[in-house]
Amino acid sequence: MIQLTVTENDYNESNLMYVQSAMSEMFTYAGCTARLERNSGRAKLTINCAECYSDIIKTEIADKVAEVVVIKYKYDFFKKNVSTSGLKTIEKEILLASLIAADLDDDKKYSLDKIKGYTNMAVDGVYNFRLKPLKKKWSDVASYIPTSFLNTQLKEFITYLLENKKKRVYVDCGKVYDSHYRRLRRSMLLGGDGVEIVREVLLSGCGEVELFGDIPKDDEFYLKEYYTDKIYFSNRFGGGGKYLN
Repeated sequence: MIQLTVTENDYNESNLMYVQSAMSEMFTYAGCTARLERNSGRAKLTINCAECYSDIIKTEIADKVAEVVVIKYKYDFFKKNVSTSGLKTIEKEILLASLIAADLDDDKKYSLDKIKGYTNMAVDGVYNFRLKPLKKKWSDVASYIPTSFLNTQLKEFITYLLENKKKRVYVDCGKVYDSHYRRLRRSMLLGGDGVEIVREVLLSGCGEVELFGDIPKDDEFYLKEYYTDKIYFSNRFGGGGKYLN
């Protein structure tokens, strides 16, 4: 058996809970055991797995840790450094999710290059010591955001992000799934409250949304606002028409 560990400050234990939750199906498939514990101000996720699965488990752990950095840490960075007026509280949260989504793939690729292959990893250490150029990039982005930001500008920004994106996600009973019907949980890494579906959809990088069942009113309103004619309704087993209501 091979033992892998991921650690964090104990106040960021939820980051390790995300890694554990996002990999639960793979852990089960590979016969891994995972234990989350706290000790001396640190939270530690310990994974034991068969040596034959160790490489793929390490790769997937690095993938999820990279998501923690480029979503959770980036959210906290922008929450602190982006100050705008003119938006409702919910719209400010949508703006932060949009800013994260704008460079998510590039940020994640950069982070992965710095952390892949490690058997033992400290998430806060990765962020503080290996990713300084990434923090400089985020600082530059934050400096470009105007102090007054209107909802019309937010809509224009999101419309720009969605240009030429064809990938479709599925919203089923309030849960968001990718094109292979795998549950998406990235919004777990965001702070704030409300419009969890909208923020999950934005973080997915999709261009189309297929809905099954009712969703909260705020999510419905902002999905219509930003995705307009790229929303479809579904009977779960086959495609339907566009969402026109």
